[in-house]
Amino acid sequence: MPTIAYLSDAKLFLKSADQTAAKLIQSTFAQEMIDRSNRDRQRNDWKSQGMGWQASSMSAMFAPRGGASAETRKILITGLSRGGAPHEWLYALETESVGGLFIYDSKSDEERRLFHRQQFRARDLARHPTEELIVLSHRHEDGTASIGLMPPSGKGLRDVTEGDCVDEAPAWVPGSARTIVFQSAGIGRDRAGHFAALGPYAIQKLDLDKNGFTTLLEADDTDYLIPRLTADETLYYIRRPWKPQGDQVVSPIKLAADFLLFPFRVARALVHFLNFFSVMFSGKPLMTAGGPKREEKSSRYLMFWGKWIDTEKALRQSKKDEERSLVPDSWKLVRRNAAGDEEVLADGVLCFDLCANGSIVYTNGRAIYHLDTSGKRTTLCNDKMIERVVVAG
Repeated sequence: MPTIAYLSDAKLFLKSADQTAAKLIQSTFAQEMIDRSNRDRQRNDWKSQGMGWQASSMSAMFAPRGGASAETRKILITGLSRGGAPHEWLYALETESVGGLFIYDSKSDEERRLFHRQQFRARDLARHPTEELIVLSHRHEDGTASIGLMPPSGKGLRDVTEGDCVDEAPAWVPGSARTIVFQSAGIGRDRAGHFAALGPYAIQKLDLDKNGFTTLLEADDTDYLIPRLTADETLYYIRRPWKPQGDQVVSPIKLAADFLLFPFRVARALVHFLNFFSVMFSGKPLMTAGGPKREEKSSRYLMFWGKWIDTEKALRQSKKDEERSLVPDSWKLVRRNAAGDEEVLADGVLCFDLCANGSIVYTNGRAIYHLDTSGKRTTLCNDKMIERVVVAG
């Protein structure tokens, strides 16, 4: 079985062939930020004593739960790639204001920081197999994303694509020195210039030396995602249906019901709002007939290629006698040969990677599978909110 690394809930996990369970990789850099935030909070504890208690109570009332600052609560691993050696893993980490690139060495169990700087936003890393070069999806403040190139030092980051679009999931093409494939979707905006919709993803190929673009796949009603092109021109990708955002049919019955219930919903929201402040300032609720206390539950969402996935809803809709998946069966892993013949390899695929021997590792968001060259499938591990999976080099 192959050694894999994957991202689950924006955390890095590693599983080798001889491990029964995946290992959570703790970032030293992230832990240092958490420790520094805790020390700063402890130094400010005096505000909760004496005359400062009122201001502190007001701040705490609107502060996020869990006690951690917004900076440390949003430490996320946003990109993952195999490193220069089979035991190295390259990943991007970002906080509210800082982003950077790091390498984890599974042999020494050590993290090495390559660089970090303000407002560095990277996704979908791919290290060149032989050169000191990294290709990535570079996020911008206006909502666009371009394909960028840079050395591991982070110096000289340059974009090789541009336009009002979202370019993501770049991958190097083996057998070609400097050619990549990636997915690209155009952005639709309203008259004020605000984001309105994302068009269907197409697969593009870019020869960096010749600066030549080739469209490999595109359709008006289909997204083509995570392209991987082999040396013999075999293309692997995920295919899913596409439809315009907000394209919904409004039921007249539901519309009439919403109109009639609107005053009651406003009144209920006002009561809950006042009850909240009563609890915070007097310790007593306004409502005493609310029944037994219920544990708060919030839906968990996963953004994947322009679509929000309601994970709780997806798991509820999964049948008990079927494997639980975060994405529908319409998300299909497809192999297309040089002649254009297509073969569906698996349904309900959220992400995948290719092994050196031609086999495939993929995930449905809840489990990771290995599909060998004969089509036999083996479960490698189970987890929740799996976003990316990468095979060791």
